[in-house]
Amino acid sequence: MFEKHTINKMHSSKIKKDQTAQTFDLYPEIREMFKEFPKFKEEILPSRYWEELNAKNLEQLANSGFENFKRTVARNYFTWIVNPLNSQIRFLVKETGYLNSIKLFCQLIFRQKHEHLTKRQSFYYDTLTHLLWSYVEKYDEEHLLEKLIEPSLGNPPTLTQNGHLISQDLANSILEYKAVLKLGVNDSELKTILELGPGYGRTAYVFLTLRPDLRYILVDIPPALYICQRYLTSIFPNRRAFKFRAFSSFENIQEELESASLIFLTPNQIELLPNKSIDLTLNISSLHEMRMVQISHYFTEIERLTQKYFYFKQWKKTTVPREGEIICEADYPVGPRWKLLKRQQCEIQHRFFERLYELPQN
Repeated sequence: MFEKHTINKMHSSKIKKDQTAQTFDLYPEIREMFKEFPKFKEEILPSRYWEELNAKNLEQLANSGFENFKRTVARNYFTWIVNPLNSQIRFLVKETGYLNSIKLFCQLIFRQKHEHLTKRQSFYYDTLTHLLWSYVEKYDEEHLLEKLIEPSLGNPPTLTQNGHLISQDLANSILEYKAVLKLGVNDSELKTILELGPGYGRTAYVFLTLRPDLRYILVDIPPALYICQRYLTSIFPNRRAFKFRAFSSFENIQEELESASLIFLTPNQIELLPNKSIDLTLNISSLHEMRMVQISHYFTEIERLTQKYFYFKQWKKTTVPREGEIICEADYPVGPRWKLLKRQQCEIQHRFFERLYELPQN
């Protein structure tokens, strides 16, 4: 049956057949998305690490539901649960001040734990989230926080500051939005953005809220693509969406796709998009989880598709889990005609770098 084929195609021994079938029964859209896997070229099949994460994500969706994904699946993306000795915490404590940080620690240590998190995980999550939010507030010269509210969809851990629901994801996404502009993007040139590996759409939410005129293409593998599609189409119900479906040529869907402002695709489908049709391509914290052959493939597609900018944010050095490949910042196969506009160390995650490139237009 299809479940068995999917498991074999992903080479994952950790996906239990009955668990997968249960998830597909609960979320038939995910089943349809997985049917694209046989169409994937070898170089875009998920790494072993992402095979395992997919298995975990499917299990979390089956057990806890889409309704709680910000407490379960989102923790596999860019939600950090780290102890007070972590470099992020140490940096933010200095920014906040030691006395204020100690007061915060004392307040949080007696809070009740969040559902789906242990007591320790809750304390670690709360500590980083409050410190991070205070940092974003401190440097919010553009008053972005007045325009952005953490959506309750997905049941984020309930944390408030100054009367507002807060989250790490919204804080980090605001910093990424600001970084894109700080590094040199002229936002008046932006009409179409493509994000490769958007997770559940946290960064897309910020861009689309602050720039409602944008057209946004989100490219990922399931079940992440399903979560992203359901999340963003719920948050922005009035936006015309091109929801995932199988297609074999751009011409077959051109009119519908071009009239949509939210577009959801699997990685093999971007090969059918026309050259130089994207103004800004984004990738945040996922390239370093791929094999180098995957990275090279995506860089080729990025150059083909992008007519203006490419922004990416990754670890400076990492070992790809389960693959044994070591990837350093200098290893990314940047095209010879790409122009580096600016490079910087990430504000909070100091082991990450951010780069913005201007790409050739032909």
